[in-house]
Amino acid sequence: MTTSKRNDLQGIRGLAILSVLGFHFYPKLFPNGYLGVDQFFVLSGFLMCMLLTRSQKLPMFAIVVEFYRRRLKRILPLYFLFFILYCSGTIHSISGHCNCTKPRFGLEGVAIITKYMIYAVIALCSFAFHSFSPPLTSFNSVFARIWQFLFGMLTYFMLNHSAKLCKLSPGVEQKNEDRGRLLEECSEDPEPKITRSESSSVLLYVKYFMLILAIMVLWFPAVLDFTWSRPFIKILTGLLILIEAANYILNSRFLIYLGDISYALYLIHWAVYAFFKLVYKENYWILTGACLLSIVLAVLVHETYEKWYLKQSNAIVFTLILTLFCLAAVMIKKEEISKQMENTEVVPLSPERKFPRLDGVTMNMTLDDAERLNTYWNQHDHMAAELQEPGCIKRRGDRWWCDFKENGTEFKIALLGNSYAKNHHKMIIQECKHRVKMISLQHETGCEPLAAPRKPVDNGGMSIAWARECKDKLREFIEFVNETQPNYAFILTRWYAVGEPYEIDENHLENDTIYLEMKSQLAKILPNIKRKLFILDSFPRANMENLKNIVKEMRTAKKTMEEINNSLYDPTGFEHGRHRHAKLLKECGSKCELIDYVDAFWNKTMNAFQYFDTRGFSYFTTPLHLSAHGIEYVRPIYTKICDSL
Repeated sequence: MTTSKRNDLQGIRGLAILSVLGFHFYPKLFPNGYLGVDQFFVLSGFLMCMLLTRSQKLPMFAIVVEFYRRRLKRILPLYFLFFILYCSGTIHSISGHCNCTKPRFGLEGVAIITKYMIYAVIALCSFAFHSFSPPLTSFNSVFARIWQFLFGMLTYFMLNHSAKLCKLSPGVEQKNEDRGRLLEECSEDPEPKITRSESSSVLLYVKYFMLILAIMVLWFPAVLDFTWSRPFIKILTGLLILIEAANYILNSRFLIYLGDISYALYLIHWAVYAFFKLVYKENYWILTGACLLSIVLAVLVHETYEKWYLKQSNAIVFTLILTLFCLAAVMIKKEEISKQMENTEVVPLSPERKFPRLDGVTMNMTLDDAERLNTYWNQHDHMAAELQEPGCIKRRGDRWWCDFKENGTEFKIALLGNSYAKNHHKMIIQECKHRVKMISLQHETGCEPLAAPRKPVDNGGMSIAWARECKDKLREFIEFVNETQPNYAFILTRWYAVGEPYEIDENHLENDTIYLEMKSQLAKILPNIKRKLFILDSFPRANMENLKNIVKEMRTAKKTMEEINNSLYDPTGFEHGRHRHAKLLKECGSKCELIDYVDAFWNKTMNAFQYFDTRGFSYFTTPLHLSAHGIEYVRPIYTKICDSL
């Protein structure tokens, strides 16, 4: 038995970061390079488990404190530094104690097997949840990621049988005074030393075979089905870790050094890529230069800043992290701070206005202000602080349902729809709150209350799984209206389903699947609305790419206002939704009313839609919601509705 450092694990990390770089800078050549991230997850689970099991004789509190001290020291100083650099330039993980049960008489096998089974069951449940969840859920959910870490942990368990787990070092009983030294031996180097046996030639060939398979999957030039490629690459990575045979590829100085700088490179390359991709689009040579620049910058940061702070004392690192954290907080709030520090004149409310403007636009603003605010609205979109009404009381723990209790006594109002309901809710609350006692909100991302999409939608990134989820949400919309029993209800959606092509034509909607579903949903929703249902009619969707260039094109003056406007929207398909709504209104009668934005955004002089004003302020955000300026533009519609209830 010999003790040596597992340099091949750093080599795996180097291979993983190379794959990620390939996927970002050359997506057509390396469409499966994103699987390198999955390799990082397996390695993380393996190494975290290794560090924790080494300190198993310490008290639990000491284990937790020491583990997180080392992880935070490794991660935060570099993370916060680049966070600050990003901001200044442009404007859980799972932890577990791998518990060890000492062998007792003849039952040690049963204890160990039970533990392995528990971890395996958790991993399988997490993988199942990941596989069958909508893309947005599987990407953001912590539980959907746990199986990736547990796979690395299980690999560690397989590599270290129970005798190894229950001894701090082979054949030596550790004394209390040696415990501190043990933790120091768990080096800050991402690959601590572990005990392994000599490599056999058979294992060496097997490891080479597994490595070749992994490279073929990671660098295969055609897109592979992720439902099998992700588990497969995790199995291959686990086997590469499990087989301790020396490998001249993974143990090469090039891959090992790439593994050493992988954290810095992971943080740096995305900012470099995003800038050059935005400015130079698909220029192959410039993107190649950007990739090399990322590597050079990562080397410089690793050799200077990263190596420096890893050698510092806990006190120095804590002070560094605290300082960087405070600077990061300032960067996050810099827009709000700058607004508070500005000595601009407070514009009094006009007699007809009840509330300050949500967009902060004043009469003396310039094109520079328009560019600044348009950028801010694009970044923060419908979740901007000025568009969020405080005081939302959760109605159901498992749903996006909440109530705003107001001081009025006349009505109850329900707002339902996709993100457009969230986009509009504060303005409607402001306009109606003096008359209502409660306003209830339900917003389901990408889903409409009257119909579910039959196919994925490109403009908005809707997937097939998402379309299926919207089908299930139809029932929840009915339950929401039934539970709230409003006097008035507003359906506010950015149309997807209702704008799909007809099955025959507009004159045969009685045979149209989408329309029949709309009719069925309306028949279930309407009885629970006591007075009237307002439905936002469909209107042309904005062109997200051209919205970014409004001020730029106004400055160059190469295009007329009409030409800029005509590039900002795509009228394709919106008439489908308008015809379906018009026919639905005949079924509903006087209990339904359409809210029409076509009239609001139609410029009769230009004979075209107008999606920004003459000073360059955009009515829409690049994620295709109304900006705060757009919300103010349509406010008179809702002022009139609320006053006439």
